[in-house]
Amino acid sequence: MALPKLNDSPKYELIIPSTKQKVNYRPYLVKEEKILMMAMETQDSKATLSAVVDTIAACVQDEINTSALAIFDVEYMFTQIRSKSVGENAKLGMKCSKCEHENEVAVDVSSVVVDVPEINNVVQLTDEISIEMKWPTYKQIIEIEALGSSTSIGFDLIGKCIEAIVSDEERTLVKDVSNKEIVDFIESMTSTQFGMLSAYVEQMPKLTHDIYFECERCEEVNTRTLQGMTDFF
Repeated sequence: MALPKLNDSPKYELIIPSTKQKVNYRPYLVKEEKILMMAMETQDSKATLSAVVDTIAACVQDEINTSALAIFDVEYMFTQIRSKSVGENAKLGMKCSKCEHENEVAVDVSSVVVDVPEINNVVQLTDEISIEMKWPTYKQIIEIEALGSSTSIGFDLIGKCIEAIVSDEERTLVKDVSNKEIVDFIESMTSTQFGMLSAYVEQMPKLTHDIYFECERCEEVNTRTLQGMTDFF
């Protein structure tokens, strides 16, 4: 005799921040939660992020290219999926800025949003040369973080955000040239030109949420900004 089907998973809807694609998803199940917990126990950020993306792929019921997701897409999508899987309110321990007493603060995770600014992705370096920029994928972020050095991370992040180099004669896609050529090109910039690219990168969307709470001990009103997926769980 076949076992009965235990759950008919409800469907929810979200919009992928970077592409504005509307997709349907279901809460994750015990089998997916088990993989997530095992990955988190390793304290390996790469393994954890890979498990998170695998969970997104399993729960989203529409066709998506997970390899192309930006890091803020992954954080937002997983936060929404988790809110429907284990509860929309996450209870976080927050220390008071005045007396340092730790307060339990409930955060409505389902209300968290990612604001993607409407900015021009073309940076004009000279009269003849412009750069087309893009947000890096989560896989590129993993590669960058493996570098270790903050200087190397910042430099390489800018390189990953360049999609094409456009001159009067041609448009060259970065994926079609070697990494050394890109490094040489960036190193040939003036500080002002490099700063123009840095300014674009600094506007990369983030998963953030402002919370306010009154300390239960001293009644001080506190303000906190949660940033990134790990701050919510």
